[in-house]
Amino acid sequence: MPSLFRPLPRVRPAGFLPERRWWIWLALLWLALASTSRAEVPALSALPEQALGRHLGILPEMKQPLTLAEAVAQQQQGQFRSTEQVVPKFGIGSPPIWLHLAVSNDSDQAVRRQLQLEISWLDRIEVYHTQGTKVVGQWLAGDGDASFQHPLPGLGYVFDVQLPPGRNDIYLRVATTDPLVAPLRLLDAAQAATLKQQHDYGYGLLYGFLLALIAYNAMLFIGLRERGYLDYTLYLGSFVILHLAYSGHAYAWLWPGQAVFQQYAIPLMMVTFSCLGLRFASGFLNLRQHAPLAHRLVYWLIVSILGLVFGAVLLRSPQAAVTIAFLFVLIFSVTMVWLGIITIRHGRIAGRYFIAAALTTLLGSTTTALAVWQGLPYSTLAFHAAGWGVVFEGILLALALAYRMRQHQNARLQAEQLARTDPLTSLLNRRAFFEHAGPLWSAALRNQRPLSVIMADIDHFKSINDNHGHATGDKVLAAVSRRLAEACRNSDIAARWGGEEFVMLLQDTDARQAAQLAERLRAEIEGLKLGPTGYPMKLSASFGIAQLGEHESLDQLIREADQWLYQAKQNGRNRVAGALQTESA
Repeated sequence: MPSLFRPLPRVRPAGFLPERRWWIWLALLWLALASTSRAEVPALSALPEQALGRHLGILPEMKQPLTLAEAVAQQQQGQFRSTEQVVPKFGIGSPPIWLHLAVSNDSDQAVRRQLQLEISWLDRIEVYHTQGTKVVGQWLAGDGDASFQHPLPGLGYVFDVQLPPGRNDIYLRVATTDPLVAPLRLLDAAQAATLKQQHDYGYGLLYGFLLALIAYNAMLFIGLRERGYLDYTLYLGSFVILHLAYSGHAYAWLWPGQAVFQQYAIPLMMVTFSCLGLRFASGFLNLRQHAPLAHRLVYWLIVSILGLVFGAVLLRSPQAAVTIAFLFVLIFSVTMVWLGIITIRHGRIAGRYFIAAALTTLLGSTTTALAVWQGLPYSTLAFHAAGWGVVFEGILLALALAYRMRQHQNARLQAEQLARTDPLTSLLNRRAFFEHAGPLWSAALRNQRPLSVIMADIDHFKSINDNHGHATGDKVLAAVSRRLAEACRNSDIAARWGGEEFVMLLQDTDARQAAQLAERLRAEIEGLKLGPTGYPMKLSASFGIAQLGEHESLDQLIREADQWLYQAKQNGRNRVAGALQTESA
């Protein structure tokens, strides 16, 4: 096994006094004892399953890179400092950090452990396992070079370590332009398997939910062709790729071995996710119409941040790209809440769903960003807060999209209703009449059942408008329409044919029954009391009746009823005319 130190030649410096040598040996012994007392070595069995930050010694490289021998010398001189953080953090742009973990294997056999560094975006990790002056094992990992050991998806960097009996020292040199976080664990096989299972279930649940939400919104976009569903699909998809990138899955599955791209993948996806989120918000909240100034601000914010981050990429400055990305995620989260507030002020109910969703994103994204950067202590829960924040945001925005869909459906139904209904009388118009009458006509022919048509016309309606005004004429139309509608059964159809003329299609009704109904309606209309108090207006209506016989079409049946209506007008108005009445006469 290689040695940490080469023996130095024994050269006696000038002026060295032999009688003082014992003082030097005494000083060295005192330093050794002091060093031993400062670093009490914990037993392997005493180490917790959680991160080992409080058991670590930490030494930043302030000037030039240190060799292992120099780092060991610094540790022996007490230059490594301890920390009260369970997971030490050093921020963006930190110099390389040396970590030292001392552990004692009190058994008489070598013990296997897994050394795990959970973060997957670290550029370069040098791991040295020493015992005494011997290097027992060493590893080189990171995503800064394709030849380095790659992270395991979701677990980070894992090193199999054989710990011989006695004291074992593990040194790590960690360097990255991203936020430098060191959640270090030393686990036995059972603990490692449990942790892996927890990660697998957690990531499976997270990605399964997000992919289902993406598929749902993609299908809605394909079916409805509404841009909001496409924007939300892209927004969620960008977050999934971002999460795959910073959890190590993307480097293993999507762009394996692409170390240069990996340096910029996380900041680029952070910016892409935020920009697509702002685009979705602008469309969903209809800012162009309701808040044009906010729409323009969002547009220029997106353009500016894309220019900055791609400028950092072109300048080959990963640290600048990471700083821009983290700051923009915080700005994005606050901006989303601000847009929700603006929408609520404009009285839009969908804004309430949106602001609740934006607050969950703000909480999750900010928690994760500050946990891996500065401001909040790192924990597994905080590290995954952004992912679960987007999950809850997805649920709330799904409700918001469903609410908006209901609004659109109601608006479409209202528009269709207006297109099919006469707005003054609330009866069907002529086009809607034929849509409803077609099935009744077919059923009557197929089953050989009676079917009758009544055509009605208000007598002297033009003089009513001329003498009493159009407002009174409208009241007359509405009153007559109510009488016709009330006289119809559920299977009958009443419609405004045009002007003061109306049509009724009566299922399972022969000419005699239709004539009786028409006569009743004629009497009711004649008895209407409309007009100013004390000056009742004289109203009447004429009716024409036709029953299905040898008619080749519904139009032909209606034309016959209209001819009988004309006959009723010619015979003096305020009467019912039809083939049956002619026979009776």
